[in-house]
Amino acid sequence: MDQQLDIYANVEGPSDTDWKWTRERKQSENIYANEDEIDITGPALSVKSNSQWEMEMIQLQTSYNNLTEERDQLQTSYNNLVQERNQLQKRFEDMAKEKDYLWEKLQDLNRQQGWVYFSGSFYYISSLEKSWQDSRYDCLQRGADLVIINSREEQEFTRRFQKTVWIGLTDSATEGWWKWVDGTPLTTSYWAQSEPNGVPIRDEDCAEIKMYHLENSWNDESCDHQRFWICESKWV
Repeated sequence: MDQQLDIYANVEGPSDTDWKWTRERKQSENIYANEDEIDITGPALSVKSNSQWEMEMIQLQTSYNNLTEERDQLQTSYNNLVQERNQLQKRFEDMAKEKDYLWEKLQDLNRQQGWVYFSGSFYYISSLEKSWQDSRYDCLQRGADLVIINSREEQEFTRRFQKTVWIGLTDSATEGWWKWVDGTPLTTSYWAQSEPNGVPIRDEDCAEIKMYHLENSWNDESCDHQRFWICESKWV
């Protein structure tokens, strides 16, 4: 800088141009002299320190670890549920097999004792003939009662034995008001033509399947007559 000042000092009569150049040069020198005071970042530029970056990395790593732990817990819960489902499925299959086995054994036992299964009930068809009251008593002793016919399918089932049998229907309590042995009134009937008709000299207060070759096969008869009978026991 001293050398440059000496050069300008030796110039004779500095012109306006030289003076202006010298002034600008000095101003430039002043700028460089004050460069330590200039804020080069500006108001919109933000620079993070190493400690701030490290803090954010730690927070991200912690969040990742928490998510990983939660994922592992959910996977463990899912695996436990799958295992429990498989155990329950196996238990259900084992119970179904056992039920089928017990059902077959029960069927065999019932067949040996004269019982037949149909549509939710077991039926016993007698090999002897008794009065209506004695027939019902026999059913009650077996934990059943005389058959109650609730559907056409059941009517068809009882006809197939091709026997004249007592059923659990009577109007002994009130003449002409037919009720089943469980106390329910008769709603759907399969009386044969002109039945029930009764006979003046005797009461015909008990119902039987007589014309079993016909769908409408019921007949009213004196309860003292000897007939085969059908017991019914509901399967629970």
